Amino acid sequence: MTPAKVSLMQLLLVPILMLSLCCCSAFDSHDYSDALAKSILFFEGQRSGKLPSNQRLKWRGDSALTDGSSYHVDLVGGYYDAGDNVKFGLPMAFTTTLLSWSVIEFGSSMQSQIENAKAAIRWSTDYLLKAATATPDTLYVQVGDPNMDHRCWERPEDMDTPRNVYKVSSQNPGSDVAAETASALAAASIVFKDSDPSYSTKLLQTAMKVFDFADRYRGSYSDSLSSVVCPFYCSYSGYHDELLWGASWIHKASENSSYLSYIQSNGHTLGADDDDYSFSWDDKRIGTKVLLSKGFLDKKVEEFQLYKVHSDNYICSLIPGSPSFQAQYTAGQQHDHFPSFSIYFYPVFESWWFIYKSFFAGGLLYKGSESNLQYVTTTAFLLLTYSKYLNSYGGVASCGSSTFTAKDLISLAKKQVDYILGRNPAKMSYMVGFGEKYPQHVHHRGSSLPSMHTHPDKITCSNGFQYLYSGSPNPNVLVGAILGGPDDHDSFSDDRNKYQQSEPATYINAPFVGALAFFATTPLLFVPILLILSSCFCSAFDSHDYADALEKSILFFEGQRSGKLPSNQRLTWRGDSGLTAGSTQNVDLVGGYYDAGDNVIFGLPLAFTTTMLSWSVIEFGGSMKHQVGHARDAIRWSTDYLLKAATATPDTLYVQVGDPNVDHKCWQRPEDLDTNRNVYKVSTQNPGSDVAAETAAALAAASVAFKKTDPSYSSKLLQTAKKVFDFADQHRGSYSDSLSSVVCPFYCSYSGYNDELLWGAAWLYRATKDNKYLSYIKSNGHTDGADDDDFSFSWDDKRVGTKILLSKFFLQKTVQEFQSYKVHSDNYVCTLIPGSPSFNSKYTPGGLLFKEMECNMQYVTSTAFLLLTYAKYLNSYHGVVSCGSSTFQAKDLISLAKKQVDYILGENPSKMSYMVGFGAKYPQKVHHRGSSIPSKHTHPDPIACNDGFQHLNSGSPNPNVLVGAILGGPDQSDNFSDDRNNHQQSEPATYFNAPFVGALAFFAATPKASS
Repeated sequence: MTPAKVSLMQLLLVPILMLSLCCCSAFDSHDYSDALAKSILFFEGQRSGKLPSNQRLKWRGDSALTDGSSYHVDLVGGYYDAGDNVKFGLPMAFTTTLLSWSVIEFGSSMQSQIENAKAAIRWSTDYLLKAATATPDTLYVQVGDPNMDHRCWERPEDMDTPRNVYKVSSQNPGSDVAAETASALAAASIVFKDSDPSYSTKLLQTAMKVFDFADRYRGSYSDSLSSVVCPFYCSYSGYHDELLWGASWIHKASENSSYLSYIQSNGHTLGADDDDYSFSWDDKRIGTKVLLSKGFLDKKVEEFQLYKVHSDNYICSLIPGSPSFQAQYTAGQQHDHFPSFSIYFYPVFESWWFIYKSFFAGGLLYKGSESNLQYVTTTAFLLLTYSKYLNSYGGVASCGSSTFTAKDLISLAKKQVDYILGRNPAKMSYMVGFGEKYPQHVHHRGSSLPSMHTHPDKITCSNGFQYLYSGSPNPNVLVGAILGGPDDHDSFSDDRNKYQQSEPATYINAPFVGALAFFATTPLLFVPILLILSSCFCSAFDSHDYADALEKSILFFEGQRSGKLPSNQRLTWRGDSGLTAGSTQNVDLVGGYYDAGDNVIFGLPLAFTTTMLSWSVIEFGGSMKHQVGHARDAIRWSTDYLLKAATATPDTLYVQVGDPNVDHKCWQRPEDLDTNRNVYKVSTQNPGSDVAAETAAALAAASVAFKKTDPSYSSKLLQTAKKVFDFADQHRGSYSDSLSSVVCPFYCSYSGYNDELLWGAAWLYRATKDNKYLSYIKSNGHTDGADDDDFSFSWDDKRVGTKILLSKFFLQKTVQEFQSYKVHSDNYVCTLIPGSPSFNSKYTPGGLLFKEMECNMQYVTSTAFLLLTYAKYLNSYHGVVSCGSSTFQAKDLISLAKKQVDYILGENPSKMSYMVGFGAKYPQKVHHRGSSIPSKHTHPDPIACNDGFQHLNSGSPNPNVLVGAILGGPDQSDNFSDDRNNHQQSEPATYFNAPFVGALAFFAATPKASS
């Protein structure tokens, strides 16, 4: 039988579809912006000296405050190189050069992280300036004896090993370390040229002096200092490479022709003619060539053609398919057996199979078994920097008869970057704190030992080894650290003792900062056109980094805290505030949360926020991993306040601190607050069943969240919840009537108080299983809203939330009388799902649920949470949603919820994340007093009520990033105005985030649930 003819399109369609299913992950973009932020944050964990007030890694403390004193010089500061407590000059200077080069080439892509990057550079250059200028004709190059240090396992804060100081001088030269120091200072001078000209000048002038010293007194510091630098940081390549590197950087920084002459005269003897294929703290040859190649490409220095040729040779050695390819890459998972398909598909599958294999291979550049990732990060950086030069001047890399363009270099660099971030056979990120899976047993003294906060007593030299050998994860997360990485078979041992794989180092991270900055703004520039065809099939399978979004959504609550902030506060631009709240009434109402962008503590939204945070932990806490502790902290910050508000005075509930009418006439930091801090309450004479019943719901829900981890606190919460509910039920009335203008129109109880009474009883029944509350629900449900169909869930209206909460008891066949709650829950879902007979929701053209113009995201996040919670109940008890003649399953609810969540995180027409600090693009002008006004760290003087309005009306981005905040969001046409005065769209609120925490936790554990 003759086979039918098959068209080319038919031939292509099947493999494209199949490969798209296999390779969609290849098109997922990591959250490079988040990785960038973390890669810079890592340097704060390596700081030596007196830590600044804005230190973000709070588990670190001051250390080595007397460094240099025995030599009558000040050598306080700088960085510990890796997992020990020694300050090694050669790798520190190289780290500084590469951090500076990262900012020079890619600083414009760093957005809000640029200042943190500059701070990381300055922490080192301040130290290097002292080391270079303290004594004439001397450079201090090391503090600490590594032979002694490595015999101890101590926190830097406890250090009692000898802090010997080592130097190079005219009698004991160190051209390698001195020339690298000159490079660092010169490169940094370019970074600070515009933002701090006087500092830049100081750096450059010092660089020139140090370079002259290095060149005049030639010799290797390995010979001068021997056993205290070898074998740790021996200058194996000699000092010639550093001299040429240093001259190149000073030429770039100064444009002084004498350094150009130096390069031209000395290049051939200092390594210009060598082909070398590694770039590291030791060997600078290829870095110099790439740096100088720009001079030839931009036609300024024709004599630099040699450096372009050698740069090409380096590239050619790296790219598979090049005639001179010689690099080694890890093998990964082997897929050598070509599948059996019809002979008609074979020619197509043959080429596609090659591509398919490449995605499942390891593909990591491999240079050596010890700290291999140092070579990977430097290579990725050089590839991207050289691709930038080639792109700018229309150049290509010439490899004999073959040529490669900038996009080929970018593609290879991206594979290395993505491997480090988790796209590898182990599915593990080798950046600590990034992604869902990363190493837990990091070879790092400070990270592996309990912090001074948790263990204030000294841990001596020998006593620390119990932590080195412990099988427990490091107690302090060294966020952003890149470790040594896997072996040549992609195998990694998460073992603190295996320092070759598990130790971080500053010089591993420094070039990675530049690489991440590149991909933070150009994540898909590399994609070959053929593979784009398959990406159109992948959108349903794309995953945001939900775990990172979850972490940030919880972190946001720290920006809303009122009261005395704890020592582990992570948003360090916030300070103490509201420390006298309640004092005028002789009660303690310190604590709680500011609701949104103002400085008032509103009881009704605060209690609802707490209920929803608790419900998030109850339903999805098992998916929160190490964030569940932070989530409980966020709950407890509120419940501690609510307990005080509920128990301070009998038959009274304090429900508000601050007069919003006065507060809204000021634009002040909470730390400067001088507006009227009136306290408002409900009582038997002035009832507030709505706010009281919501408070009862919050305390009851929180009691469930703490039941296993803190039983006594849980019991206290539950007992108080019962009393507050009785108070709400016995003294009925709306707080809107009792408090009028101080709660309306801000948080009027438009829906009345019946919905809160039923909601409160439902939560008390959930927490206690007490028949008293079951009877209450059965007796009062019909009058308290059980028969109503309502299609919004918010701080004001709890009806549909109550129905979904109670539907579980019917689904699990515990309370058959709750069938009506299942029916009404179905009705709610039916209105949301397009294709349902009773669909009546409004969506924007981009697919966002739209309820109203002001703060629409509050309805989106609460809806997503309810959809996922109801889906969980349906899945657990094999239920479906009945919509007339149609039925929908849990997966349909999950799919709709995911669309809403993904829209918020950036999958929308604006390609903008509406979570601040998440993704490459997010709003910069948030309607939030504390975030928009300079912090106390940068502006310690008070900013008065009216003086703050200049910051409200400023066109500049907020100086303090309110990480994790969900804003009001776009309009019905998907339009968003990033305008601080447009509070309807640009203001965050705690009750937007609280349900979103649960939704993100769901997808963090099941990112492909909708596929």
